[in-house]
Amino acid sequence: MHKEMGNNHSGQKLKRTLKKKASLSSENEYLKMQFKITDEQLKEYRSLFKDHSDNNKVITRSEFRDVYQLIYKSGDATEFADRVFDVFDSDKSGTVDFIEFAAGLTMMDSEKLEQKISIAFSMYDEDGSNTLSKQEVINMIQAYYRLLGPDVSRSPVEIANDLFRKMDLDKDDSVTYEEFASVAKRDPTVLEILNPKA
Repeated sequence: MHKEMGNNHSGQKLKRTLKKKASLSSENEYLKMQFKITDEQLKEYRSLFKDHSDNNKVITRSEFRDVYQLIYKSGDATEFADRVFDVFDSDKSGTVDFIEFAAGLTMMDSEKLEQKISIAFSMYDEDGSNTLSKQEVINMIQAYYRLLGPDVSRSPVEIANDLFRKMDLDKDDSVTYEEFASVAKRDPTVLEILNPKA
């Protein structure tokens, strides 16, 4: 059973910007204006969305998992896909519509470091508390390595513990967004979860 994610940095940003979409004449115009998505990206995202949604209007959690499982055949994509789904599902409807899908993909692949940091933090922040516990970091790293499959040279728990120690700058057994961002700016491995190698 997955936990509902509360308010988080990328979720809050998506919610604020999604409210503005009603005043625009089309989804495409909205996405181009808010997320600087190109026509080529829109075409690619629409095709991907259409291929993996039963009704072309929304993608369910199950369909989202199936997409990740197709890409990461040797691993178990369930937990990782759920984390990404929870971040993309900014209105917490239990489905991802095209705007949420395209916005989420754009933020994950953004040239802007702050967007990548925001969405990565949200993926780690399982309970939506805006701080990371050691267990949340362990859970995310384990989900990441389950996604990649069994070929791991170090224990995911050991990797997570090292990462947590590195991020917990004030040694209070929790990691704030600011601590996470500070470390992510110096150490790109913190953001590797955004682009797992299939």
